[in-house]
Amino acid sequence: MKDAPHNLTARDRMVRAASRQPVDGPPVWIMRQAGRYLPEYHEIRQLGTFMETCRHSDRAAEITCQPIRRFGMDAAVVFSDILVPAEAMGMDVSFEEGKGPKLGPALRSRADIERLHAFDPEESTGFLGDAIRKVRAELGEDRAIIGFCGAPFTTASYMIEGGSSRNFEHTKAMLHGSPEAFRELLERIVDALVPYLGMQVEAGADVLQVFDSWGGALSAATYTEMLRAPMERLICSAKALNVPVIVYVNGGGHLLELLADLGPDCVSIDWRVDPADARARVGDRVALQGNLDPSALFAPSDVVARLTGETLDGFGPEPGYIFNLGSGILPKTPVECVQAVVETVRARRGTA
Repeated sequence: MKDAPHNLTARDRMVRAASRQPVDGPPVWIMRQAGRYLPEYHEIRQLGTFMETCRHSDRAAEITCQPIRRFGMDAAVVFSDILVPAEAMGMDVSFEEGKGPKLGPALRSRADIERLHAFDPEESTGFLGDAIRKVRAELGEDRAIIGFCGAPFTTASYMIEGGSSRNFEHTKAMLHGSPEAFRELLERIVDALVPYLGMQVEAGADVLQVFDSWGGALSAATYTEMLRAPMERLICSAKALNVPVIVYVNGGGHLLELLADLGPDCVSIDWRVDPADARARVGDRVALQGNLDPSALFAPSDVVARLTGETLDGFGPEPGYIFNLGSGILPKTPVECVQAVVETVRARRGTA
């Protein structure tokens, strides 16, 4: 790429691309790359429950490093979960195999919300900082480390619904029927997430991503009215840590301009959004990340390589692009197809 420095490390490539600075080619990482599609992950997971694994810094660090050893992505995303802060705030959090998270007691009233408590991230979630430091020791200085959190709406929806939801009935009932209570919950969540992200950067995270997994369930008008202020506060506080901030909203194509206006460095888009259209809509305000359909990785590896190339072509040569999937990698994804993705992206910069 024109004006790109020579001999960039993977860490430099990731940070520069997220900041819309010239690079020698797009960096690559994959949402949920540390996890269920890898056989070596399952060996570690046999040692404890999902949340126990998150809290065990040695195991979390090992899982974080596994895809880097196997595939050589530019960035390692620390193995954790967006519900770790919810647990630290007083919710009971567990995962049932094949059924997703369960949280209790569900928050259905202002009195329920007032039972939540603030937490010191080092005391309550220091295992995550320890895992990040261990990943840095294992991978050295040349690889980027990504820290993350769930967005206020997604975190709130899990707390209110008591788990995953298809229609978010209880969440939207509170949002529309008791908006002040809902705003109080959002404020408490942001109050907890700001120092939680700070702890991750202090431990060594180079980039932060805010996952709004369920934000696409809201209209642009509702997102603007109820979520804009807490999201701006979270993003502004994260950017004050002097690391690039990525925002991802699954199913959020209708929110793209709004997300760019929130002030992140980069917006991650899903596979439903045309890359050229996304570029036209956000201009040079933010970098873009995405957006190969995760299900496409079940095709033969040569087809996956072709689709990866088409995705790269779709985003074009402009500065400010990170290759990723349009959502998290699926549990049974063939590892040879992940290899095809990474090799295709790396070949574009002549370092395959």
